[in-house]
Amino acid sequence: MREFVEHWIERAGVRLRVLEWPVLEPDQADGTELLLLHGLSSNARYWERLSRRFPHRRLVALDQRSHGRSDRPPSGYEMAELTADAAAVVSELGMRRPAVAGHSWGATVALELAATEPAQVSGLAVIDGPVAPISERMTWEDAARLMQPPLPRYRSLAEAYATQKTYLGEAWADDLELFVEDMHLRDADAWVLTLTADVRLQILRELFSFQPQLLWPQVAAPAFVALAGADSGMRSWKEAGARAVAELAPEADIRWYDSDHDIPLIRADELAVDVERFCLRAGLYDVARAVAELDGDWSRPAPMEGWSAKDLLAHLSSTQAAMPAVIRAVPEPVAPGGSREPFDSDRWNASQLRRRMERSPAELGAEVGSAGPKIDIALREVDLSREMAAGTFAGWPVDAGMRAMLRHQREHLEQLRATL
Repeated sequence: MREFVEHWIERAGVRLRVLEWPVLEPDQADGTELLLLHGLSSNARYWERLSRRFPHRRLVALDQRSHGRSDRPPSGYEMAELTADAAAVVSELGMRRPAVAGHSWGATVALELAATEPAQVSGLAVIDGPVAPISERMTWEDAARLMQPPLPRYRSLAEAYATQKTYLGEAWADDLELFVEDMHLRDADAWVLTLTADVRLQILRELFSFQPQLLWPQVAAPAFVALAGADSGMRSWKEAGARAVAELAPEADIRWYDSDHDIPLIRADELAVDVERFCLRAGLYDVARAVAELDGDWSRPAPMEGWSAKDLLAHLSSTQAAMPAVIRAVPEPVAPGGSREPFDSDRWNASQLRRRMERSPAELGAEVGSAGPKIDIALREVDLSREMAAGTFAGWPVDAGMRAMLRHQREHLEQLRATL
């Protein structure tokens, strides 16, 4: 099990527990962090299975109020309060524009945060959250009846484990016992959910009123939508929601899983691949956004010998422009005993700088911006496990090569900031 660090923050008088999984493989990291928001009656430990697949990323998960070990105030469950909690985690833990992923109810908080606080996040992942208004599917009376069953009371944690085992089936394993334990607290001679019936009803009312179609057009960052397709009773409603998202946010990467609702527990390996793809998209978007915000004296000398700040910007723009082709390039067969000619990065960089000598910094910045959507499409389509066929990292798996390219770009971005 990957070890986490426990943090406590306080906002508006409410103490919130936060779990952080630090980077274990810094040489594989690319600087994109991940903020994780669990669903209703869940907690931050929900993400432990996923965390094991990302030793190269910093992951931060919040116990949302009335969940896990966070405080349980009687009110304060409006969407504005919940997004403020999430934003406070980003600020208090010094996260730099993380990608945010939410499951179920947590996905609504993630969507609200990405839409209303775009400067806070670099990407949005909605994991089987409501992609269409619940109010279109049923009345509030029906929703309150169907979504608010009598809350369980267990004589022991073993009974709570057994309930989850029955629900998850083959996906259950003993590694989830601590997650289930954090779902409950002691009440006299029983174990009960941390979420009271009254608070749960407040949250359900917010969920019922949630209008995702009003928020998607405001999301500028890369988006990933993971939908569970095994729930036949919800499939048609989800399909309609997915079509609406595709119209409102055409760049969103929408994927279906042969899974029930808890995709991160049931299909952790499969989901991890797509979350990695999403993080790469978010990181590259973040670099492009940061480059667009740069300004200063472009004639100032950069750290590389003989280069100005403008030359460094030209190098960034040429790399971005070439990236879609690099991602899509397929290795050509090599004759027995033969070898591929190594990539001469110095020669390539010199040729690209010559081509851009007459362009202004504004034009170079625009080139970075225009390359972004093409890179995004290429990343959504590529098999991350296959071998890269072009560029400095030819021969590497696409995911590792792209992380290396992103690290390289972030280093140059920091050099540009320092120079300007």
